[in-house]
Amino acid sequence: MKKSILALLIVLLLVPTGLFAGIFNLSLGVTAQYKEPFDFTSGDDIPFEGMAELENWAFGGDIRMRLFFAELDIAALYTKLDDGHLISGLVTAGVSLDLLGFLRIGLGMGPRLGVAFYDDGETEVWGPGGTITADTDFGAAFMNAPMTYRLTTDFKLGKILVGLNYTVDSNGFTFENLEVEKLAPNFQQGAVGVSLLYSFF
Repeated sequence: MKKSILALLIVLLLVPTGLFAGIFNLSLGVTAQYKEPFDFTSGDDIPFEGMAELENWAFGGDIRMRLFFAELDIAALYTKLDDGHLISGLVTAGVSLDLLGFLRIGLGMGPRLGVAFYDDGETEVWGPGGTITADTDFGAAFMNAPMTYRLTTDFKLGKILVGLNYTVDSNGFTFENLEVEKLAPNFQQGAVGVSLLYSFF
């Protein structure tokens, strides 16, 4: 009798856990982005020769939270500047779909911000064209941050996600400037990257 009750309790605990795992997914990992822009619409070859040099890459972290097919991504990258350091962050909201049981494709959009810390102690907020202003506050910077697209394609190897990503700014669409025509991607400034993540759920 006790064994039956124990078995029933285990089943009752595993069922909601399994359902939750199918509904919610949290993945944490690392990402790297090639610093030189790549416009895949131009038909040019991928610059594989430059990708062999570590200094041509920015490295950082990647967090993805998925509920059903809706996904929130947070990616942060570190880049060494000639006279300081640059930390850039991108938060995107979008959709993520599992295909064929081993492939996950996601597309999201959100604001991208960067903060530069110089060796002389100065700090600046960066936008798509360089410095926004030396004294821009975070609220103003967020409202003027470029809306950026991020496309992810990952192979699911058990709990591991290994994949490519492509990040490209819009043509000037921001929370401050909601002109629909500026939503078009600026492919000339697109950037390719790779990610390695572990899924906890």
